Amino acid sequence: MKQITLYLLTLLLTATAFAGPGPVPGKNSTEKNALVNAGTVRFQFNKIATNDDHQDSVLIIFDRFDHTGAGVVYEVYTTDAEHGITIPAVPAGKYFVTLQCKGLHSDRTEMVVNIKSQKSEKVKVKLEDAEIFSKDNVRIPSYSPAFADMTILKTSSK
Repeated sequence: MKQITLYLLTLLLTATAFAGPGPVPGKNSTEKNALVNAGTVRFQFNKIATNDDHQDSVLIIFDRFDHTGAGVVYEVYTTDAEHGITIPAVPAGKYFVTLQCKGLHSDRTEMVVNIKSQKSEKVKVKLEDAEIFSKDNVRIPSYSPAFADMTILKTSSK
């Protein structure tokens, strides 16, 4: 009987010596895995309005490439000092990305972006030229029609 007790006690001490830390209460392992399997995306714009009184905003929609889930609307962003938008903690994967500029620029761009875990992806976005509308800067060209140069088409009568 002493040998069985001694054997069980040795087995118990060996198991506790090689045991790793268990789950910590209050921390969700899926949240930790989500942050590990996430990457960062930076959208860099070439031409954006730089007026002091005007700032464009951009609506960004991520939609999974494999159609396994609905689109994720991150929010409406404004550009930083380097004319770009950085979005942290995007889950790794391939996405259809839609960029809709609101404001002075009204461009809409759709592209496929591949985000890798713990990596930073940089996407360059080319915007069209835009001008601020002002009623003082509107020029309507003068036009005087020449009635002599107009052609008259004959209609067929039945």
